[in-house]
Amino acid sequence: MLKNLSSGTIAIRQLLPAVTLLGLGVFYYPVTAQGDPTGSVSGAVTVLDRNGLELEDRSNVVIFIDGVTAPPQTPSENPSISHKGQRFTPRVLPVAAGGAVNFLNDDGIYHNVFSLSKAKTFDLGVYPQGTSKFVEFDRPGLVKIYCNIHPDMVSTILVLNNTFFATTGPDGSYEITNVPMGDYTLRMWSELGEERSVPITVSEGSTTQAFVLNKTKGVSSHNNKFGKPYRKKY
Repeated sequence: MLKNLSSGTIAIRQLLPAVTLLGLGVFYYPVTAQGDPTGSVSGAVTVLDRNGLELEDRSNVVIFIDGVTAPPQTPSENPSISHKGQRFTPRVLPVAAGGAVNFLNDDGIYHNVFSLSKAKTFDLGVYPQGTSKFVEFDRPGLVKIYCNIHPDMVSTILVLNNTFFATTGPDGSYEITNVPMGDYTLRMWSELGEERSVPITVSEGSTTQAFVLNKTKGVSSHNNKFGKPYRKKY
């Protein structure tokens, strides 16, 4: 299970079995040779509250495959996290190690994006609407993103060792395509609760795997980038 440290950072060794098993040190973006047979992995996640009742919103659960290796490949474009309405969107973003994320201020006010996570520590300073800044994430791990001005702004970047991942929509569905055929471990991560993993064999065509997520976590408070409580009012 993930454990928050008092500083709000995440211990990488406790982050995910996937991260420790993926082989830290050399990171690859997977790519298959043209013409090699591939398959897809799809399914749905059911999210249960503490009373065992199904939640209607099943979004922001990350499903990813552990064990795929291939030559390096540069991603076609960098994903973005927008700041608008004093919220980060998306709230959860998986990326491959070595990739960059664009932090775009779409708000009419200033924001100061920062992270104190061990996998990536940064402070983008204050910048206005219509501008953006890039951050490269070179290490696998969990990176919690905050705004030093607005305490309710929270986002999580899950840095993985390959690009075979997907994030569920509101209905809990996911699909990972163009996966090289083989035996792997399929993993589930969510900020709401426990991690899960199952062995999976990918063959030509579609492989289906469902998950059940029990919500065990609530919204946790955090300090600003100086380790101090936020002011009550902005």
